[in-house]
Order: sequence, then C-alpha cells, then structure tokens
Amino acid sequence: MEWGTGAKVWLWLVLVLNALSCLSVLAVFAIAPAAAAISLVLELIIIVGVVLLLFKKQKLGFFMLCGCSVLSLITNIIAGTNIVTAVISAVLLPLITFFIIKSHWNELA
Repeated sequence: MEWGTGAKVWLWLVLVLNALSCLSVLAVFAIAPAAAAISLVLELIIIVGVVLLLFKKQKLGFFMLCGCSVLSLITNIIAGTNIVTAVISAVLLPLITFFIIKSHWNELA
C-alpha cells in the first residue's frame, strides 16, 4: 500500500509541526516544568503515532493520535485554556487524519 499525495503531505505536515512544537515546549520548560513535561510527552507520542502511520502503515499510530488528542484536551481544560479552542484542536487532528487515511483503513496493519 502506498499513501496518496494528500495523505503524505498531511502526515509530513503533522510530523514537522509537532517536532517544532516539541522545540517550543523545551523553551517553556524553565517557566512551567510540569506542564512542559506533559506537553512534551504528548508531542513525542503524536510524533511516534505519525511515524507509525506514515512509514509502518499501522492503525496503532492513529489510535495514538486520538489518545493524545483526548489527553491534550483534558490538560488544556485543567490548565484553564479556552475550552472551545481546546475542543477544536483536539478534534481536528484525528478527524482530518481519519478522513485522509480512511480509504486505506482496511490495508493498515
């Protein structure tokens, strides 16, 4: 199975943006170490999930994205961020990813 151009572009975009996000979280580490540690772990799990989807073609990667989105939503609510923004960001990543990969879902390991 080979990903289509849209899926490749989306997955690479998610991978690169989350890698950059990891770097920005490291910059915040001195100010709020506990929050930064949680964010860093979630970002790294998302990166592993995208790598599993992009290169290994495994459904586990998608489930990792979904799990991290839920945990991110919970941490954002606890941190007191805007709930609407937190819900939108938690829903968009898995939703867009699913719609892009759904035609290959049965072919994934």
